[in-house]
Amino acid sequence: MAPKWRELADRLAAQIRHGDFAPGQHLPRIRDLVAAGEGSKATVHAAYKALEAQGLVTSSRGHGTIVRLHSPVRPIRLVGKRVVLREFTYEDVDDVLAIIGDDKVTTWLSFDSRDRAQAAAMIEGTIERAQLEPRNEIYLAVTKHDDDRVIGFARIGLAGVQAGKLGYAIAATEWGHGYATSAARTLTSYAFKELGLHRISAAIGPDNAASIAIVQQLGFTREGVLRDHVFTNGAWRDSVLFSVLAHEWRHL
Repeated sequence: MAPKWRELADRLAAQIRHGDFAPGQHLPRIRDLVAAGEGSKATVHAAYKALEAQGLVTSSRGHGTIVRLHSPVRPIRLVGKRVVLREFTYEDVDDVLAIIGDDKVTTWLSFDSRDRAQAAAMIEGTIERAQLEPRNEIYLAVTKHDDDRVIGFARIGLAGVQAGKLGYAIAATEWGHGYATSAARTLTSYAFKELGLHRISAAIGPDNAASIAIVQQLGFTREGVLRDHVFTNGAWRDSVLFSVLAHEWRHL
């Protein structure tokens, strides 16, 4: 059973998305919800904090102004051979949590497993950065062709001169179906053809044989080892650096 603050937060979030509260309108005061039997002051405050983490209100002090669910200036939707890459929405939080909250997945990533609030904050940050002009990253949800549920994510961080850093992850329940390969190929092609990048790199843990096999299949070249590149799971970890250049990609 979900805690009382989560039930309240989910109910208020549903009302916001349904339009029961207009953008710019204030939520009820904490004391008013307490008086209405919605729980203790701490319960209501926790619910408002959860709404803030989802980007639905600007404050968690009982006077939170509701914000609109903005879409990117120019939404990106890419169709690959096995997957579709699309922009994240606030409704993706539970699907994202199933990925970044799973130790089987994050053991291969550059960060430890995260909780629901952190998953919501990740989505909120991703949506906010998608508003930037120009964008400093292309961070997209991975879905199947016939199912809009998020099964992974793919990202290219834009850094340097016509350069990008590729990253991706797929839910453990979906491993072995070629979704990561399709997502990486689709996003890399987009970055070269549409963004005009010259170089894309990928830093991968040396024990992550599956991910190394993906970039090698896609024509990336091994460059070397980044020593103590990330701190995750309580220890420093090396990364193996791979890269592919635009002219190499065109000849694959």
